[in-house]
Amino acid sequence: MTSIRKIAVCGAGGTMGAGIALVAARGGFETVCFDRSADGLARSRKAAEKFLAKSVERGRMSQDDCDATLARISDETELSALTDCDLIIEAIFENLEVKQALFEELDRICKPETIFASNTSTLSITQIAGGCGREDRVVGMHFCLPAQMMKLIEMSRGLNTSDETFQTAWNWTRATGQMPVETQDKPGFILNALLVPFNNDVIRAIEAGLASAEDIDTAIRSGLGYKMGPCTLIDLIGLDTQILLGEAFYPITLDRRASVPPLLRRMVAAGKLGNKSGRGLLTGPAAVPAQTGLEFLIHQTGESRSFPAGDSFRSSASQAGPVCIHLGGGFEPDTSKTAVLVELDTECLGVHTGEDMGREGSNALGFARYRNGNDAPSNLIELVRQPGTSPEALAAARAVFEAAGFDVAVCADQPGRIVDRLVRPKYNDALRFLDEGLASAEDMDQTCRMGLGYPDGLIERVARGGLERHYDITSAIYEMTGQQGYAPARRSVVAKSRERLGT
Repeated sequence: MTSIRKIAVCGAGGTMGAGIALVAARGGFETVCFDRSADGLARSRKAAEKFLAKSVERGRMSQDDCDATLARISDETELSALTDCDLIIEAIFENLEVKQALFEELDRICKPETIFASNTSTLSITQIAGGCGREDRVVGMHFCLPAQMMKLIEMSRGLNTSDETFQTAWNWTRATGQMPVETQDKPGFILNALLVPFNNDVIRAIEAGLASAEDIDTAIRSGLGYKMGPCTLIDLIGLDTQILLGEAFYPITLDRRASVPPLLRRMVAAGKLGNKSGRGLLTGPAAVPAQTGLEFLIHQTGESRSFPAGDSFRSSASQAGPVCIHLGGGFEPDTSKTAVLVELDTECLGVHTGEDMGREGSNALGFARYRNGNDAPSNLIELVRQPGTSPEALAAARAVFEAAGFDVAVCADQPGRIVDRLVRPKYNDALRFLDEGLASAEDMDQTCRMGLGYPDGLIERVARGGLERHYDITSAIYEMTGQQGYAPARRSVVAKSRERLGT
């Protein structure tokens, strides 16, 4: 049960505020939508009517419930209309001073019992509450976009938030049908602390020539099972919004991965904002997979992580053919072949072929079928090219795997290829957050599943894949790049030490 009966949303003329208002009204609460812009409120009301009408059309609610929900919503452009509200949620511009000023003004006009909540995604709840006059009755309540469709809410206490305030706000979120998770009042909470650096890593990978945006999305969707590739997500939220998130997050954390990548600023300066401008990271549809491929033979040197014994792909090999596939890390040059493929683990292709200061290339390519620890191999083949790789060899290699039904993502011969290069720093972050007490493993994983749409949580996935394996991969990438994000997290170092000791 909750003692809250009437709520208000400040900034309800915006997308996030409008969504929060829908959550409240749909949950049965009288809801005041406040915004200085009457036009913004009018647009939000039309959007709410359209959303609820579709819900009725799809059988998710009755017409009576739709009408009742709309009847619970009122629009106001004067703060004085909020004086008798029990809970006020601000979803205004992500600026500390602006949020503080709003709460100070509300404190003067609202009843003493009113709880103030901030939907901030990056700022400190303690700082937002500072000087407002009721620091004990301020709480963090970060909804996910779009709020009316996403169940997760990140709840956080400021240093002065009372237990009663937090529990009352928590009970209210449950009463609306949402799913709260508790996190500490630290920059980015859980969701953005994981997402903002990860998105920046994606943009830096594109800038470094690792792979195209399309291939990165293919790799992440196929290898990790994400519903949406990161480039699709960045185009959706807006490249300009990603800059704002980095600018808010980096000064607080001084984490280089949170700083705005130069490519991002250049693209925004060129008017490439993503979906809102019609131009973004993604430049066109993915290539149509090949239906037929050349015959291939297999040479095996050691155990294969990509195609273990009994894998159906192995049974389709021939005794001869223009493509030669080396499993288990062996490699022999053969200029008579159209393509020679060598299976990779944590090493780069250049370890096998040698390198020539950026001129390296031949009919040899590397590949790895992405696999999380001892999980069954995924459907993703990461195909590794060098600067001078023969186009005929690349096309032949790609066709062999695509004709067999695999998803193929092409990348440069850089440490970690696509998936491990992008996801391993995020695993390190999650393990570090667990050490620091940001949130429980269960709440972090719940946030990943419900707030980001991942099929499994980061802690669950890295643990299932083996912390020792995580240590091996991150150590290899760290040795080659020197980038701090790949320094193995403490828990993986402990696991590796125990493995060496045989315990």
